Amino acid sequence: MMKKNIFLFLFAMISLLSCKEDKTNLLPPSNGKTNNILLIMNDKDWKTELGDTIRKYFATEFPDLPQEEPMFTLHHASPDLFTGSFKKYRTIMIVKEGNENKVEIIKDKYAKPQLIIIIEGKNKKELEKLIAEKAPEITDTIYNFEIEIIQKRHRKSLRDNSDIEKELGISIEIPDFFVLVDHKPKFFWFRRDVKNGEQDILLYEVPLKQNFNEQKTLVTKYRDSIGKNYIPGPVDSTYMKTVEGISPSQNEILINDIKAIETRGLWNMKNDFMGGPYINYSLIDKKHNRVVVGEGFIYAPALDKRDYMVQLEAILKTMKLKDQ
Repeated sequence: MMKKNIFLFLFAMISLLSCKEDKTNLLPPSNGKTNNILLIMNDKDWKTELGDTIRKYFATEFPDLPQEEPMFTLHHASPDLFTGSFKKYRTIMIVKEGNENKVEIIKDKYAKPQLIIIIEGKNKKELEKLIAEKAPEITDTIYNFEIEIIQKRHRKSLRDNSDIEKELGISIEIPDFFVLVDHKPKFFWFRRDVKNGEQDILLYEVPLKQNFNEQKTLVTKYRDSIGKNYIPGPVDSTYMKTVEGISPSQNEILINDIKAIETRGLWNMKNDFMGGPYINYSLIDKKHNRVVVGEGFIYAPALDKRDYMVQLEAILKTMKLKDQ
């Protein structure tokens, strides 16, 4: 009898856990494009200073593109419309007045994957103040969420990147729709054709300098050397180089716990009209006295480039040094 009771208890517990898991799995897939936000707030507020504050911080310019594009594309809807398919939107921001000033983050409530950010303030002025204060944190949360979604999507169709791991000593998740177009010792060049253009990924290594600030200043020098030697243009005497007269933006970041230099800027072809944005990650490998570089760049005239850049960033941020 005791064995029977134990069995029934275990069966009940397993059933309960299964029900909870099934409830999560039963969520419909979310919808929405990269860096798009469904913004739920009153129509009247959207047209006032509160709406201006939201646009100021979340529709600010995406960094280092040849033409102006917003960090996030905002789609406004009033609260009474927040039903049905709207609740399946991937990234949702709800701005409302309430009893306290707070920011709440909820994941996978109506769909999966889904991120809901609720910004509540006691009045409109408090809301404006809260948004200004929390905007950097909220922006990072949404942006990292988008990066993770792209990375998970890519993992369904990765190329065999063991050749990179063997030669450069790094792992990286490059999707199989990128094709290897050139390979030389310690140098890989991948390309993906897009409408009227291309996305490209470069992987290589350069010497490590003892002075970190000097290493930062040498990023463009090294990439220009790679461009001149390995990235030819469509005709003779043309090659990729960094645009002169426009300083790139640089940040010190961590990629998978490895210190790295993030550099964003613009490139063009010497003696040719081609050009576009690039993003460069230089991983500091002190153990082997080197810097491993992963760079993505785009040539896509007449097309918006933000989403292409976010995709390249998502790929490059999977880089890991293997022997640490």
